[in-house]
Amino acid sequence: MRVLLLLLLVPPLQVAAQKGFIHKGEREGVEMAYRWNHPVGKPSELILKLKNTTQEDRHVSLVIDLYYQGLTVEVLEADTCIKAGRTLNGKLNGIYFIPQRLSSEQIKSGDAEAELTRSEVTPETCP
Repeated sequence: MRVLLLLLLVPPLQVAAQKGFIHKGEREGVEMAYRWNHPVGKPSELILKLKNTTQEDRHVSLVIDLYYQGLTVEVLEADTCIKAGRTLNGKLNGIYFIPQRLSSEQIKSGDAEAELTRSEVTPETCP
């Protein structure tokens, strides 16, 4: 019985680990994370996840540097508003990027990194 239970739990845990986000920190009540998505036959995507843990709306402005073998090859910018207690998650909320200067092979090689180089979070009412 225990073995069967373990076998049933392992596949969901593996899927969750593959879809996991890399936590990049928290600022003014907004948690920030990202992950790479590699759709078959399409360019890789940098998926962001922003979670507002406060009771106030927050305006978020981000600058993300993409590095390849230690050199900055692309700079991405995001500017959005998150309602109190809400999460913006990737393609569902339009908070993702498709790099123009990095190929999917370069990203998958492990030589590419994404770094949040600037983040500004301010209280502001969302439309």
